[in-house]
Amino acid sequence: MELSDVKWNGKTYAEFREYLSSFADKKYRDFHYGLCKTSSYPMMGVRLPIMQKIASEIVKGKPLLFLTASSVQSYEEAMIRGLVTAKLKMPLAEKLVYIEEFLPYIDNWAVCDSFCTALKPKKNELYILFEFCREHVFSQNTYETRTAVVLMMRYLLTDEFGEDVISIWENIDCTEYYVSMAVAWAFSESFIKFREKTLEVFSSGNTDVVTQNRAIQKIRDSYRVSDSDKDLVLGFKR
Repeated sequence: MELSDVKWNGKTYAEFREYLSSFADKKYRDFHYGLCKTSSYPMMGVRLPIMQKIASEIVKGKPLLFLTASSVQSYEEAMIRGLVTAKLKMPLAEKLVYIEEFLPYIDNWAVCDSFCTALKPKKNELYILFEFCREHVFSQNTYETRTAVVLMMRYLLTDEFGEDVISIWENIDCTEYYVSMAVAWAFSESFIKFREKTLEVFSSGNTDVVTQNRAIQKIRDSYRVSDSDKDLVLGFKR
């Protein structure tokens, strides 16, 4: 199927779904489903590199028509919709409307994190991204919050935004497991780039106990952290 040449509509999207299923791997599906049990969609078992290549080919053609025709019925379709949205060749300010449309399809960590990795905003778009994340990070939806946290971690640990995003993470409700894990991951990254600010947050007592302890373990597991700092953070375990 020449994805860059498709005229997207209901019929061609149904054909695309059949094409996508041709890459299914049952053993991989069974393995990967065990890692993404929160997904509400059935899983075919298509590997991520294949879906990334498919999304890139779609973006070369008429991706907005693809998004209009899309009727997600599987984990893989949600993933590809997210990758296409992230890869749209337009300014982030224009892309936000399509990101907002995509957010409800995120119901597992893999789709969330793959979308965030693929987005790749330009340096002069980071303020737009910061405002977008601030609007969504305190959502009642687990994966909306996780998406904002992961985007902040990946792109906003900069001189301009770093301390602000760390302060935001300090105040997130981490009751939900996949939010807690994202915030812990984010703190483990901020420790490397903003060591003193991160230790200040750990000292405050404001963060969720479980999340802080998870962050400390991730810091201790990191090859980018010195042995002395690994010993140091143990003193902040609660």
